[in-house]
Amino acid sequence: MRKLCWLLILLITTSMQSNLSHASPAAYNIDLNRGSVNLVPYLEYNIGNNDPLEAPPVEGWSTFNEDYIKLGYDDRVHWFRLTLENNTTFPASFYFELNNPLVDNITFYTLKDGKVRSVQNIGDSFEFKLRPVLHESFVIPLSLLVDDTLEVYVAVQTAGSVNFKMTLWQKESFQQQQNYDRLINGIFIGLILAAIFAYLIVFLFSQNKNALLDAGLMTSLLLITSTMNGLAFHYLWPEFPVMQQHAIYLFSCGAIFCSALLAKNYIDHVQKNHILTRSFMGIALCSIIVLPFTLYLSYQFGLYLITVAAITICGFHIYSGYWLWKQGLHEEQDLNVGVAILLCALLFIAVNSFTAANLPFTNLQLLQIAMILIVTILSVNMIKQHIEHALVSKNYANALHEDIDDEDNISALPERLPDSLTNDLEKRLAEQNLELQLTLRELEDRNSELEKLNTLDALSGIHNRRHFDKRIQAELRRSRRELSPLSVIMFDVDHFKKVNDTSGHVVGDEVIRTVALTADKMLNRSSDELFRYGGEEFAVLLPSTELEGAYIIAEKIRIEIEQTSITTSSDTVKCTVSAGVACTGTEHNYAPDQILELADKALYQAKETGRNKVVTYKKED
Repeated sequence: MRKLCWLLILLITTSMQSNLSHASPAAYNIDLNRGSVNLVPYLEYNIGNNDPLEAPPVEGWSTFNEDYIKLGYDDRVHWFRLTLENNTTFPASFYFELNNPLVDNITFYTLKDGKVRSVQNIGDSFEFKLRPVLHESFVIPLSLLVDDTLEVYVAVQTAGSVNFKMTLWQKESFQQQQNYDRLINGIFIGLILAAIFAYLIVFLFSQNKNALLDAGLMTSLLLITSTMNGLAFHYLWPEFPVMQQHAIYLFSCGAIFCSALLAKNYIDHVQKNHILTRSFMGIALCSIIVLPFTLYLSYQFGLYLITVAAITICGFHIYSGYWLWKQGLHEEQDLNVGVAILLCALLFIAVNSFTAANLPFTNLQLLQIAMILIVTILSVNMIKQHIEHALVSKNYANALHEDIDDEDNISALPERLPDSLTNDLEKRLAEQNLELQLTLRELEDRNSELEKLNTLDALSGIHNRRHFDKRIQAELRRSRRELSPLSVIMFDVDHFKKVNDTSGHVVGDEVIRTVALTADKMLNRSSDELFRYGGEEFAVLLPSTELEGAYIIAEKIRIEIEQTSITTSSDTVKCTVSAGVACTGTEHNYAPDQILELADKALYQAKETGRNKVVTYKKED
């Protein structure tokens, strides 16, 4: 099926040549030296036929007055085009990003001199592994030679909303933004998972069904947000596009089911078989019945249905909270307060999705903020309940001791305090203290994992520059303290720019990964560390190592890389590295920038004298 699709694309590109040659987009002076450029103001827009593989319209193109594309729910083919010109003095590589993970079909054309140069067909209706860049949003790599002009056409067809930005990224800026986004998403997911685990622990120790339902509600909401930002498609079901297209409905039904049963249980504590109890039970049953039918709903109708259902059940929750308050149950209103916050978020989401208003928050951000507030409220209420139980247990224990000391009250003690009550309270207190300890331990583990991820380079898998800056300061301090030498190796890939220009960025990325893996295998001690210093440049820290020993290690790395063949899907390449070595020796007053400057001078000398060699810096030179 995939081969047939690409055959159709190749056949159609030949028929597109003449149309595109007479319909070139206007050229704008786009500053390609910026880290990121919002392309929407430079785009031209049109509506084509029902097939994104047909040629785009020739006439009728218009521009956008806003910096954000918001065309609502429209399943026609939307065409966008622009021209990119490289007016700099060096070749450039970029990432073209369409930042809405919920788009069914995107066909990306690049043309040069009116001829189709490449075609990419992506979208969440295809398996995740087919994307040219494995990222949650849709990212296309672009390369421009000096004085190169490239025409870009993008055909978008989706059953969802045509709402997104198009951004042109420099690769380093894109990587930095990706690291930041991963950190924020990791913190958010860690907090929600910690809350879910806490609810499950409470359920296991107390058999409280409400805690299990709380865990189910937060799990459903977490999976909804993970679907909306593309993380679920990336990591949970990358080979099941159907799941990605219907997951929001499926987990929305799960969230409605859990919240309805929670409200029913709260009302049952006050009055059995109340009309509100029956209403929530009916809502829970309806959510289960509707669940399989969501697989057959159109995206737009399903979104209308789920939004209306969610807003309706939130209204029921708020009314039930008001009714419980009137019955005198002023405690345990945390769920209803949380649902009220969720209702506000849903109303803003409805405005953002179904009207022309452009709110400063995306639907995903609104839902994430609501979830954080809900978790905060539920967690505060849980801690408050623990404190109250502890105070009650302490008061009963004090009363018990007072009654035992007062012999006149011993005979009346069974009437005032049953023998099993104190034991039961103490047992519950011990269980709840254990739950809190486990929750805190889980949060600490999550924070440690996030901190570790923040020190790694996403492409090569080794430590990044940020971690290097911390480690070299620590190692220099230890070197001074222990009066031991510290050696630094700086090396980079020879002619790496030529590899990127001739073989493409995919091969270049594989070269970076292979060099990092090969060099890392040459380090024998756990204290020796390899870092990606920047681009194709790497650094090695060798504590307690003299200059001669560092030279031997650098030479081993150079030889091993020279003998390694790097095989990719499109090419097989070999590369070499040049290295510079510096050592503190018997002097221990070096600052980080000074020792790095010495290693960098040696590296420069290695490159100036023929490359593919190791040069050591000696002070007498």
